[in-house]
Amino acid sequence: MNEAAQKNDILVRIVPPLAALMLTVLFAVLGNWQLNRAAEKEALAAMFQDDAPHVSISGISEVTPFQRISARGCFLGEQQILIDNIIRNSRVGYFVITALEYDSGQPLLIVNRGWIEKPRDLNTLEDIGVADDWRSLQGRAGNLPRVGIRGGEAFMNGNAWPRVSVYPTLADVSTQLGREVLPYALLLGADEDDGFLRNWQPRQAGPMMHYGYAFQWFALCLTVIVISVWQLRKKRGLHR
Repeated sequence: MNEAAQKNDILVRIVPPLAALMLTVLFAVLGNWQLNRAAEKEALAAMFQDDAPHVSISGISEVTPFQRISARGCFLGEQQILIDNIIRNSRVGYFVITALEYDSGQPLLIVNRGWIEKPRDLNTLEDIGVADDWRSLQGRAGNLPRVGIRGGEAFMNGNAWPRVSVYPTLADVSTQLGREVLPYALLLGADEDDGFLRNWQPRQAGPMMHYGYAFQWFALCLTVIVISVWQLRKKRGLHR
């Protein structure tokens, strides 16, 4: 056997088992990652169902997802934000975002007051006005709605209030208000006054999707192992 044939024979004997090993490890890692994601989703759902007492915002250094919190302050009703393209019950509308000042020396708390339907003309918008008196309110810690890719700027209607926006970040909101804001939003409780349509739920796929993906990855892993064992036994049979 010449040198080229020997090299080719080595490659034929080494490359397929090595590739099979790499695929087996890869599929096993991906399956395990999906199991971990499923566990995270289950933990998140448990947090949302948690009925622990509300904790005052003044005593919180760091919040957990969907933590029940309370605050006392006044709304900045003259500077409100409408987050556009929010779908509820197959209708397009806005989330009404209002900042709450609970301490003049602290960042503002951004409050999502709920959903309203989008009118044909912004001049006929449902009344979103709110009194600037001091009040106590409760809700859950959350985030502003997010999208993978946002085309263009976050805010669209110049300097007019309420500002209309498309998936702004808290940093975008902070810039518009000219004030620092807390790193989370308050999802206003369903029983609180001055709110709109509210049915807060984790906006993501549940754990069963990840269990399904995990099953697929582990099935591929098992398939590679079965094929590799079959090929190995076949080769051994041919050399007997």
